[in-house]
Amino acid sequence: MTTVYIDESGHSGDMINSGNAYDFKGQPYFALAGIGLEDGHDWGDRINELRSRHRISAGELKSKSLTAKPDFRPKSSMDCLISVLRFSSRWSTSVFICTSITSFQLLPACLGYTESVKLHSIKNTVADFLYFHASERVLDTFVASCLAPGDATLRASFAVLRDMATDLGYTGSAVQIAEGTAHMVQEAEAEYGEQRDNGGEAWMRFLPLPDLNKHAKQVWMLPNLTSFTSIYARMNRYYSRRLAGIRLVHDQQLEVENILRQGKMTAENLSRSMDLPYIPQSDYRFEEEASIEFAQSHEAIGVQLADIVAGTVMRYFRDTDAGTPVSSELREAMMRLIDEGDGEEAMASIK
Repeated sequence: MTTVYIDESGHSGDMINSGNAYDFKGQPYFALAGIGLEDGHDWGDRINELRSRHRISAGELKSKSLTAKPDFRPKSSMDCLISVLRFSSRWSTSVFICTSITSFQLLPACLGYTESVKLHSIKNTVADFLYFHASERVLDTFVASCLAPGDATLRASFAVLRDMATDLGYTGSAVQIAEGTAHMVQEAEAEYGEQRDNGGEAWMRFLPLPDLNKHAKQVWMLPNLTSFTSIYARMNRYYSRRLAGIRLVHDQQLEVENILRQGKMTAENLSRSMDLPYIPQSDYRFEEEASIEFAQSHEAIGVQLADIVAGTVMRYFRDTDAGTPVSSELREAMMRLIDEGDGEEAMASIK
């Protein structure tokens, strides 16, 4: 039997708690990693070898503390993980907000567009455009429409999106994307106007629905929920929809465990209620279900291994994006994850 251990690295709060200037408290990237371990193997020997190689004392392995060791080399620590890495997902957290704007306000499901490779590509292009050109005012107004949903806040969000799209300062390919975005705003506003005239809370069709944490507080999840369901769908594809008997062990998430469980159940039921979107390297048509449980990281060595991988991936993309010099060992480790990790799953997750 296989157990897939899952842990994250980076800002895992909700979309509204985004920090100053949407820097997500200095953590612009989020990574979630899953380590698939076959039961019955003595993984302790590999971990003891890692500890011995880097003079790591007994206790919990944490990615952050390992990178602070002067004798730690990402390449050699990853050697023992290459063969067990199975699934990972990483996001730029600001891109996540831009993706939400694209999916819920510019190209919402109520407009009736058929899911396809072309639509998936358009959404990615628009989200990238927003990431590079949307001001804090655009993001602030979208967040306000989530916190206080209503006619006025939604129309305000449409207005700032229209202002951004009709700006005359774009050059090159951005000009056409801006024109397309302006047309999307026009279409979405027109659809909203028709639905509003029919009564009811029409604005809710243009907003992401919040979840409730264990304290009944509304949260708009950042990528931990999306990344978790993505990993689960990657597993479904990798195991050819034969998930019965496979265990998921996620690091303990006291505030949002019920949300993650519900997200898993929702993913399993998607194909029964809607046409499935095109998502490369994933399969959301579930025929069997894996079990899920949560464990404290110090009690599960597999979760600690997932923490090392997630932390390494997150720091690589964060530092590369910021222009911070990346060690040759870390770069080589990432290339090995791409080249020697589990084939297309690793490539799709890391590139």
